[in-house]
Amino acid sequence: MPASGQARPGSVPRVPFAGWPPQALDFLSELEANNDRDWFKAERPRYEEHLVAPAKALGEELASLGRFKLFRPFNDQRFHARPPIKEQLAVAFLAGTGAGGYVELSLDGLFVAAGLYDPQPDQVARLREAVDDGRRSAGLTKAILRCEEAGLALPEPDLKRVPRGYESDHPRAELLRRKRMVASVRWPLEPWLHTAACGTRIADALEATRPLSRWLAEHVGPSTHARRT
Repeated sequence: MPASGQARPGSVPRVPFAGWPPQALDFLSELEANNDRDWFKAERPRYEEHLVAPAKALGEELASLGRFKLFRPFNDQRFHARPPIKEQLAVAFLAGTGAGGYVELSLDGLFVAAGLYDPQPDQVARLREAVDDGRRSAGLTKAILRCEEAGLALPEPDLKRVPRGYESDHPRAELLRRKRMVASVRWPLEPWLHTAACGTRIADALEATRPLSRWLAEHVGPSTHARRT
């Protein structure tokens, strides 16, 4: 048998995540100036080496968060006018509970988020019911505080007023005005991005969101409705 830490015969050795190399940012910068399919096709080996390979290594290290998904690099241009190639690399960790983690690298920085981002109507209804319940909502309040202590924040509420059926002076009016329940942080591009410290930062941020994800899994869960098209 192979010694501990060694790959089994015939297997692909596991490559530890050591951050994204400087060449990843060079590629994104060049892509911004040459965003067309022909350019991307010619330069795709660089994209795979400097962006995709590190992302897959990150996915292996954070496998406990859920199934790893790498988003495709092409934009859907059928309904929206946008560049043909996405100018960011995005990955998600899908736990099958209705909530998940998300990591995005772009020239705007490194963005990390987790929670319920695109809920269906039945999920929104269950979220509001749980927020309305003082006992159940206490866990959500603690989970949000845990995220804030780790430097993550929730965006502005989705609604200007509390939804119909709830008093405007509800003690958790701010939470009731939310359809999404996402905690996130965006870091500027700094030298640590190119080191193993990048993985530590991402892991620590997503670890801080675990109470939020657990609360959402217990009180909201996945949708039973067909996904909107």
